[in-house]
Amino acid sequence: MKITNKHNLPEALYNVIARTREPTENRISVTELIDAPLIRKLKIIHWDSLEEDASDRLWSLLGQSVHYALEQGSPPDALAEERLEVNLGKITLSGQADLYKDGEITDWKTTSVFSYLLGGKVQWERQLNLYGFLYKQTGFPVTSLKVHAILRDWVKGRSLREEDYPPIPFVTVNIPVWSDEEVQAYIGDRMVRHFDLPAERCTDEERWYKGTTFAVKKKGQKRARRVLNTMQEAEAWIGEEKGLIIEERKGADVRCENYCLVRNVCPYMEGE
Repeated sequence: MKITNKHNLPEALYNVIARTREPTENRISVTELIDAPLIRKLKIIHWDSLEEDASDRLWSLLGQSVHYALEQGSPPDALAEERLEVNLGKITLSGQADLYKDGEITDWKTTSVFSYLLGGKVQWERQLNLYGFLYKQTGFPVTSLKVHAILRDWVKGRSLREEDYPPIPFVTVNIPVWSDEEVQAYIGDRMVRHFDLPAERCTDEERWYKGTTFAVKKKGQKRARRVLNTMQEAEAWIGEEKGLIIEERKGADVRCENYCLVRNVCPYMEGE
């Protein structure tokens, strides 16, 4: 895989960003297991021809830097950045939680305030419960799961004006702990999708699909007064009010269009 430097980032920055890890057939990480099977399969097939620019990795570097700094401050009686592996037949599952102490697994995230306000991310729940599975399989009890999130775009002024806005650029999210049966069922389903089924198109969730919406606007204004999911809902909302128009905003596969590493070799992107 080639990491380009089209925007001439400094050499030291580029050298750190350009590090890559080639995926392999008989190993899968927790983050790969919860992600789209098609993406992983296309990475394995086309790895030598894939290309990504270093500028697209800047946000991930910020996350890596935070993880490195926090590892240095980990309690002396905790396990920090411990990589664990469990054999699942012919496949090895691996994962690296940020911190384990006294039965609690903690993961650090750097994210936006908007993402946090949307509610708990389902991917966080899946990821931490799989880390819990790895720790349990290696003899460690797991009683609680937490995400500590640093909100990178937090604005102090909004925290003073808005009731639901985080008071500081940091939040802790308690993650539900799945039963052993739930974890086993989830892993089994994901293993089938990754290793037993043909490479199907990514799901709406995996494509970050944003559905078509209908914006009710006043003529001559850009800002919508209301955004609804169907034309019927938009028409009903307008009722008899005059001077309003309905603007259809087409849905999009946000990840496919802007963020997917394998979009240029994806068979489902042809003609879209």
